[in-house]
Amino acid sequence: MKDLYKKVVRGILMSFARIRLKRLRLFMIGVTGSIGKTSTKEAVSHILTKRYRVLRNEKSYNTDFGLPLAILEQNSGFTSASKWLSVLAGGMVKAFFGGRDLQMMVAEMGVDKPGDMDTLLRLIRPQVSVMTNIKPVHLNDQQFKDLDDIFDEKKKLVTTLPEKGIAILNADDPYLASLRGKLVCRQIFYGMSDWADLRVTGIKNDFNGMEFGVSYKEQTASGFVPLLGSFQIYVILPALAVALTQGFELQEAVDALRDFRLPAGRMSVIPGIKESVIIDSSYNASPESVKQALDVLAGSPGRRIAVLGNMNELGEYSEAKHREIGRYAASRADMIFTVGEHAKYMAEEALKAGVKDFLVKHFDDAIYAGDELRKILKEGDIVLVKGSQNKVRLERLVKMVMRDPEKAKDLLVRQDAEWQKIG
Repeated sequence: MKDLYKKVVRGILMSFARIRLKRLRLFMIGVTGSIGKTSTKEAVSHILTKRYRVLRNEKSYNTDFGLPLAILEQNSGFTSASKWLSVLAGGMVKAFFGGRDLQMMVAEMGVDKPGDMDTLLRLIRPQVSVMTNIKPVHLNDQQFKDLDDIFDEKKKLVTTLPEKGIAILNADDPYLASLRGKLVCRQIFYGMSDWADLRVTGIKNDFNGMEFGVSYKEQTASGFVPLLGSFQIYVILPALAVALTQGFELQEAVDALRDFRLPAGRMSVIPGIKESVIIDSSYNASPESVKQALDVLAGSPGRRIAVLGNMNELGEYSEAKHREIGRYAASRADMIFTVGEHAKYMAEEALKAGVKDFLVKHFDDAIYAGDELRKILKEGDIVLVKGSQNKVRLERLVKMVMRDPEKAKDLLVRQDAEWQKIG
């Protein structure tokens, strides 16, 4: 019966969302990829709002349930029937009234299994589509078989673009680079590659942020964005590319990012207890993003502590990928905490790689790990916190060791009342 109710609610939301989109006739920009979707969506929106009135997905509402909620500007009702009735009522009002001031929507489009992109494309048809990368995620049973399977589904966002559409693609990702010259629409490739249309000319990164230079055709620009980690250039570049398609000059778009901030839990720098520093990346984790975060930790001053949780939805690759991260962390952290059932493989592999046993600690629960971390932290420590959400929830650990826990609601992910009820 629950499945029936879910289908009915989803169907109603989809109908209301279609009505609103037809009424408002927004210029649509779609964003997909394996990692970095939400950050990229936020960066695109941030620049465009300097000129246009832009609607975007709140949080990560990017699924067949989430995207209609985003279009209708409603929050999830979680497990409450009364809240879902309120959501449907609010959605109906949004479908038929208001929003005439809006000009564009930046829609994050997440797919977990074959067929998901088809469902989302029946709701919206972007004029500009962004693909960030293809990485090993969503590989559980009834999800994707392998990277080829992931690519086949996600690339529908650009292969369905009309001739007047624009595909914005990562030139440094081999899957996306393979689309060069194979689409009927206009293409803009971004990245480090010499052949990229929008190309990086320099990067310098520290705890204050990233200085960078870029070039596009005859234009060159340089600027600063307060983001931690040179890999964040792959968030910045597609946002700049979208801006260029919407009338921005390159330097104008670069300057618009000077005050850009990522959502909570994505490499946020937070003061910790005992004059420590926390790099909070507790929103989610995949093998590639964990490696990127560990590279940032490796270049940090002070004692480097990595708190690493499960990486979910890796299917049959799970043990191998967790062991791979354990080996990688061994050379980039001075102390390693692992949290969660699968994260134990990281701990085992770090020990095999030569890390002393008293410097590797495994926990089943984020709270127990937080208790131990509080005991051993000292001035100057740099703590990276990175893990997936389900059954790990490392933001709970961050709250235990941040200097100002009363600011958790503003600084950490998943702090609203409904999330607090979920294990």
